[in-house]
Amino acid sequence: MKKYPRIAAATVLIALIAASFATACSRVLWNDNGKAVVTGRTMDWSHSWDDMVFVYPRGQKMDGGVAGGLQWTSKYGSVGCSISPYASRKYGFDLVTDGHTDGINEKGLAAHLLYLEETVYPDPETDDRPAVTFMRWVRYILDNHATVKEAVAGMRKVRIAPVEMGGKVFGTHVAIEDPSGDSAIFEYIDGNLVIHHGKKYTVMTNDPSYPFHVENIKSYKDFGGDEDLPGTTDPDDRFVRLAHFLGRLKQPVDDGDALAKIYSVIKTAHVPFDADEYGPTWWTSLTDCTNKLWYFDWSQNPNIIWIDLKKLDFSEGKPVMQINPRNPAMVGDVTNAFEPVQTK
Repeated sequence: MKKYPRIAAATVLIALIAASFATACSRVLWNDNGKAVVTGRTMDWSHSWDDMVFVYPRGQKMDGGVAGGLQWTSKYGSVGCSISPYASRKYGFDLVTDGHTDGINEKGLAAHLLYLEETVYPDPETDDRPAVTFMRWVRYILDNHATVKEAVAGMRKVRIAPVEMGGKVFGTHVAIEDPSGDSAIFEYIDGNLVIHHGKKYTVMTNDPSYPFHVENIKSYKDFGGDEDLPGTTDPDDRFVRLAHFLGRLKQPVDDGDALAKIYSVIKTAHVPFDADEYGPTWWTSLTDCTNKLWYFDWSQNPNIIWIDLKKLDFSEGKPVMQINPRNPAMVGDVTNAFEPVQTK
């Protein structure tokens, strides 16, 4: 039985109930190494989403995905991963506009959407701000903002709306970072947007919400407590491990070393296949905000691919492009491998 000596019993009970429904995902940011702002993120689920990687040019006409939702035209081009192949085939979502879960735009702003069961989205009866569904949340951030500070201001102008997927509304939260090392985490708790903004917000996993993890980590060695480093696949344990190993990293010798080291840290949160009922780590992304590079590692392939945003043409009028990152023939720099999306 886990010990939570610093947390009230009621809070622990809520945490354990939430964790019983939780699906894993993790994000860790290294923003103080003096070389590059780099992030590792995992996507863990009970099944594959048949993820695809898209390039979105500037000038894309977008809407919030619900009646009366926000309308915008993308200011910045971006690259990222989407669950839309599965979601469109299974639940009727749009292949191009829905399902962006991870990515980076041409300004180096990156965003990562993870699962949070505790989420309660705003009530449209009492919140009349224009809506964007959680399936278009990452697109809204990357399309419209160049920095974390801009995105924080932008999030105050909209509400994120629920949308059913297979009869269920998924709770979600988002972490973002930019080349300055600035960071923010957005969560909807009891219908209200809670923003954790600042360079210290470097780790995010899943349930419960962020304040729980801030208190829970104090129970462990290196953070003021006496508990040994935990080892389960639960969100609270992954949070502690990521913070622990992040804090032990030594200064990198160059940008590549920084990326390798953050990759080694995010691996400590990987969920092996058949490890538990919540599902394995299907993929890992690595983001280099400084050099505008985005890496993708599909767990069933023996290779890593990457995209150099500096070599892409995001000009308005260009088509949305895609690649299949699950293709085992894909390896190394795939920046020039994108082809126009075929929606039929």
